[in-house]
Amino acid sequence: MTPFFTLYRLFLRNQLTTGRLVLIGALTAIALIIGFAVGTSDPFDPVDAATGIVWFFGIGLMVPIISLVLASSALGDLQADETLVYLWHRKTPRWQLAAAAWLAPATIAVPATAIGLSLCAVLVAGFNAKVFFGTLLAVVVAAIVYSAAFTLLGLLFRRALIIGLMYLFIWEQFMARAGGGAATLSINTYPSSILAKITDIELFLADRSIATGVIVPIVISLLALFFTSWRLDRMDVA
Repeated sequence: MTPFFTLYRLFLRNQLTTGRLVLIGALTAIALIIGFAVGTSDPFDPVDAATGIVWFFGIGLMVPIISLVLASSALGDLQADETLVYLWHRKTPRWQLAAAAWLAPATIAVPATAIGLSLCAVLVAGFNAKVFFGTLLAVVVAAIVYSAAFTLLGLLFRRALIIGLMYLFIWEQFMARAGGGAATLSINTYPSSILAKITDIELFLADRSIATGVIVPIVISLLALFFTSWRLDRMDVA
């Protein structure tokens, strides 16, 4: 597994740019400011308020945006500057290259979003076990699945960041809210369901079970990693 960890360290080092760290810091600061503002305003129902903030700002915006910016660049940047060929010609199995490219952004996205949004929830509702652990699990699941999906997106498209933003703001924020099949194809609904079920707060289109909310993102992540590996094995990067 040494080649895998070598690849992982390479991808992780490439992720740590000033611009991305500033974005993560800015979104985390916004989450904490919102949490402090709502918490000090003495909301009528702190649990409902905290859940709503985590759902709308956290799972709806902060987690997918950070995951998109990080994951779409993992393989996308290497392909754009034509350095992917050096990794592609190594004898490392393609699945290890795909897994390392996913794990690096996920390593940053998971703690960056989970810590910030959990603290936001605490600022609003205090240390409420349901809100805290519901937030933690939902955010971790969301960051993992978005990272896997956007790693594949970055490999497939040169303008992955734009396409990803279109998916997030057009499909997930508008089309999916119409319900039906569109909602099924929205990643957002699964971690949202985890949050809703654990906190016992009703959220729009978050009507799946906790098991479904966890299992489906795992399946999506595995499929994304499989197709990333498959694409790497068949593409011509020379």
